[in-house]
Amino acid sequence: SLTTDFGAELPPVILVEADVGRVLLNLLANAFYAVRQRQQQGEPGYQPQVGLRTLVLNQQVQIQVSDNGPGMSAAVQQKVFQPFFTTKPTGEGTGLGLSLSHDIIAQGHGGTLSVESQEGQGTTFSVGLPLNGQFTSRLPERSFN
Repeated sequence: SLTTDFGAELPPVILVEADVGRVLLNLLANAFYAVRQRQQQGEPGYQPQVGLRTLVLNQQVQIQVSDNGPGMSAAVQQKVFQPFFTTKPTGEGTGLGLSLSHDIIAQGHGGTLSVESQEGQGTTFSVGLPLNGQFTSRLPERSFN
Protein backbone atom coordinates (compact mmCIF):
# COMPACT_ATOMS: atom_id res chain seq x y z
CA SER A 1 0.00 0.00 0.00
CA LEU A 2 1.00 3.62 -0.51
CA THR A 3 0.16 6.02 2.29
CA THR A 4 0.55 9.78 2.22
CA ASP A 5 0.81 12.35 4.98
CA PHE A 6 1.14 15.82 3.50
CA GLY A 7 1.87 18.56 6.01
CA ALA A 8 -0.72 21.30 6.13
CA GLU A 9 0.26 24.85 5.23
CA LEU A 10 3.81 24.13 4.05
CA PRO A 11 5.75 27.27 3.20
CA PRO A 12 6.75 27.73 -0.44
CA VAL A 13 10.16 26.55 -1.59
CA ILE A 14 11.98 27.38 -4.79
CA LEU A 15 12.83 24.37 -6.92
CA VAL A 16 13.14 22.96 -10.39
CA GLU A 17 10.02 20.86 -10.67
CA ALA A 18 11.42 18.39 -13.22
CA ASP A 19 14.61 17.80 -11.21
CA VAL A 20 12.89 17.23 -7.88
CA GLY A 21 10.29 15.13 -9.68
CA ARG A 22 13.08 12.88 -10.99
CA VAL A 23 14.48 12.53 -7.48
CA LEU A 24 11.10 11.60 -6.02
CA LEU A 25 10.40 9.17 -8.86
CA ASN A 26 13.75 7.49 -8.21
CA LEU A 27 13.13 7.27 -4.45
CA LEU A 28 9.62 5.88 -4.94
CA ALA A 29 10.81 3.36 -7.55
CA ASN A 30 13.52 2.18 -5.14
CA ALA A 31 10.98 1.89 -2.30
CA PHE A 32 8.60 -0.19 -4.44
CA TYR A 33 11.52 -2.36 -5.56
CA ALA A 34 12.53 -2.93 -1.92
CA VAL A 35 9.07 -3.98 -0.74
CA ARG A 36 8.67 -6.24 -3.79
CA GLN A 37 12.00 -7.92 -2.95
CA ARG A 38 10.90 -8.54 0.64
CA GLN A 39 7.47 -9.74 -0.47
CA GLN A 40 9.05 -12.28 -2.84
CA GLN A 41 10.85 -13.86 0.13
CA GLY A 42 7.46 -15.23 1.23
CA GLU A 43 7.58 -13.88 4.77
CA PRO A 44 4.28 -14.85 6.49
CA GLY A 45 2.05 -11.87 7.25
CA TYR A 46 4.25 -9.33 5.46
CA GLN A 47 2.30 -6.40 4.00
CA PRO A 48 4.34 -4.15 1.65
CA GLN A 49 4.07 -0.48 2.62
CA VAL A 50 5.49 2.67 1.05
CA GLY A 51 4.91 6.09 2.57
CA LEU A 52 5.28 9.66 1.34
CA ARG A 53 5.30 12.44 3.95
CA THR A 54 5.97 16.18 3.94
CA LEU A 55 6.75 18.42 6.92
CA VAL A 56 8.84 21.39 8.01
CA LEU A 57 11.97 20.40 9.96
CA ASN A 58 15.23 22.29 10.64
CA GLN A 59 14.36 25.26 8.39
CA GLN A 60 13.65 22.89 5.49
CA VAL A 61 10.62 21.42 3.82
CA GLN A 62 11.23 17.70 4.22
CA ILE A 63 9.90 15.11 1.80
CA GLN A 64 10.26 11.62 3.24
CA VAL A 65 9.90 8.41 1.28
CA SER A 66 9.75 5.34 3.50
CA ASP A 67 9.30 1.62 2.99
CA ASN A 68 9.10 -1.51 5.11
CA GLY A 69 11.39 -3.45 2.80
CA PRO A 70 14.48 -5.40 3.85
CA GLY A 71 16.42 -2.31 4.97
CA MET A 72 20.14 -1.66 4.59
CA SER A 73 23.18 -2.30 6.73
CA ALA A 74 25.20 0.62 8.08
CA ALA A 75 27.96 -0.21 5.58
CA VAL A 76 25.56 0.01 2.64
CA GLN A 77 24.07 3.26 3.94
CA GLN A 78 27.54 4.84 3.92
CA LYS A 79 28.00 3.98 0.22
CA VAL A 80 24.49 4.43 -1.14
CA PHE A 81 25.10 7.92 -2.61
CA GLN A 82 28.41 6.98 -4.28
CA PRO A 83 28.38 6.82 -8.10
CA PHE A 84 28.01 3.29 -9.49
CA PHE A 85 27.23 1.71 -6.11
CA THR A 86 24.10 -0.43 -6.29
CA THR A 87 22.49 -3.12 -4.18
CA LYS A 88 20.57 -4.48 -7.16
CA PRO A 89 21.66 -7.50 -9.18
CA THR A 90 23.69 -6.98 -12.35
CA GLY A 91 21.50 -5.56 -15.11
CA GLU A 92 18.86 -4.17 -12.73
CA GLY A 93 20.59 -1.01 -11.54
CA THR A 94 23.39 1.29 -12.63
CA GLY A 95 24.16 2.84 -9.26
CA LEU A 96 23.61 6.33 -10.67
CA GLY A 97 20.08 7.04 -9.43
CA LEU A 98 20.87 7.93 -5.82
CA SER A 99 24.17 9.58 -6.70
CA LEU A 100 22.50 11.87 -9.22
CA SER A 101 19.56 12.45 -6.87
CA HIS A 102 21.98 13.56 -4.16
CA ASP A 103 23.70 15.97 -6.57
CA ILE A 104 20.37 17.43 -7.73
CA ILE A 105 19.25 18.14 -4.17
CA ALA A 106 22.57 19.12 -2.55
CA GLN A 107 24.31 20.96 -5.38
CA GLY A 108 21.35 22.08 -7.48
CA HIS A 109 18.99 23.12 -4.68
CA GLY A 110 21.23 23.71 -1.64
CA GLY A 111 19.34 20.99 0.21
CA THR A 112 20.02 17.62 1.76
CA LEU A 113 19.34 14.00 0.87
CA SER A 114 19.81 11.51 3.69
CA VAL A 115 18.96 7.91 4.52
CA GLU A 116 18.01 6.07 7.69
CA SER A 117 17.56 2.33 7.60
CA GLN A 118 17.44 -0.74 9.78
CA GLU A 119 17.96 -4.21 8.40
CA GLY A 120 14.73 -6.17 8.45
CA GLN A 121 12.68 -3.04 9.22
CA GLY A 122 12.85 -0.69 6.23
CA THR A 123 14.32 2.54 4.96
CA THR A 124 13.48 6.24 4.93
CA PHE A 125 15.04 8.71 2.51
CA SER A 126 14.62 12.38 3.44
CA VAL A 127 14.86 15.21 0.93
CA GLY A 128 15.37 18.60 2.59
CA LEU A 129 14.70 21.76 0.58
CA PRO A 130 15.72 25.06 2.22
CA LEU A 131 13.05 27.56 3.15
CA ASN A 132 15.33 30.50 2.37
CA GLY A 133 15.18 29.73 -1.34
CA GLN A 134 18.88 29.18 -2.00
CA PHE A 135 19.04 27.89 -5.50
CA THR A 136 21.95 27.18 -7.81
CA SER A 137 20.45 25.40 -10.81
CA ARG A 138 20.62 27.01 -14.24
CA LEU A 139 17.08 25.91 -15.04
CA PRO A 140 14.12 28.31 -14.61
CA GLU A 141 12.97 28.83 -11.05
CA ARG A 142 9.45 28.01 -9.91
CA SER A 143 7.89 28.34 -6.49
CA PHE A 144 5.60 25.59 -5.21
CA ASN A 145 3.69 25.04 -1.98
